[in-house]
Amino acid sequence: MQRLEDWPTRLAEFIEARHERAFSWGDSDCCLFVCDAIEAMTGTDPGARWRGLYASEKGARRVLRDNGGVAGIATLVLGTAIPPALAGRGDVVLVETPLGDALALSLGGLIAAQGEVGIEFLELKLAKAAWKV
Repeated sequence: MQRLEDWPTRLAEFIEARHERAFSWGDSDCCLFVCDAIEAMTGTDPGARWRGLYASEKGARRVLRDNGGVAGIATLVLGTAIPPALAGRGDVVLVETPLGDALALSLGGLIAAQGEVGIEFLELKLAKAAWKV
């Protein structure tokens, strides 16, 4: 995957469009949020193989189990993880949430994560791992 020339604009438009979109298993969960952002930046949907496979927490847990968990999915799509300090704008990061690990996007000094009622912004220092897009 390679970012499109206008990826910064596409990323900003994606964040704006998804700002108030509620969490939904199989549609707007942490993994598909990140996959949708990557598609916006690159034109390639890395989540295509998982779309339509689940619509519940139980189904999501099955997909995660079969693919090495949240970090496993990121590694399948993006390759080897890097230290979070090396994550740039538009890269993928792993954060710990009360429900377990989640994927999110680096926006520079902040992280954009799919929250219950829309995007939540966290400090980058909360990231445990990262992957280059």
